[in-house]
Amino acid sequence: MTSSVRYVAPVAEHVDIEIPLHTRHASTVRAVAAAVCADIGFSVDAIDDLRLGVNEAVALLADVDAGDDARIKITFEASDTAVTVRCSRRGVADELHPGDLDVLARRILDAVVDDYAIVGGVFTVVKRADSGA
Repeated sequence: MTSSVRYVAPVAEHVDIEIPLHTRHASTVRAVAAAVCADIGFSVDAIDDLRLGVNEAVALLADVDAGDDARIKITFEASDTAVTVRCSRRGVADELHPGDLDVLARRILDAVVDDYAIVGGVFTVVKRADSGA
């Protein structure tokens, strides 16, 4: 009897949440970010960094006059080496643009995440497990 081990490529985990568009719900997003990162073995520092980056994204998206029906959708995609977070809002007339990021937000994001961008109204933040950012 022979035994063989077959390599199975890791499947990226995908978590979607949708919450009211208000900063008071940022703690929910930070908690999900921490859980997703912990599940794939991020260090405590890397988890905290992504939590800060996601908090900046939520704060920027929620910095509008929004009605009760406005929502923010957050998608977490985790592989064995990185977490990509995509944030977008609906129920708001104004689309998010790269110029909406102020100097302080850019400095925070530069310090804590590996990549970020705003494209087509979607704020994307990326954190790699082994990065020093």
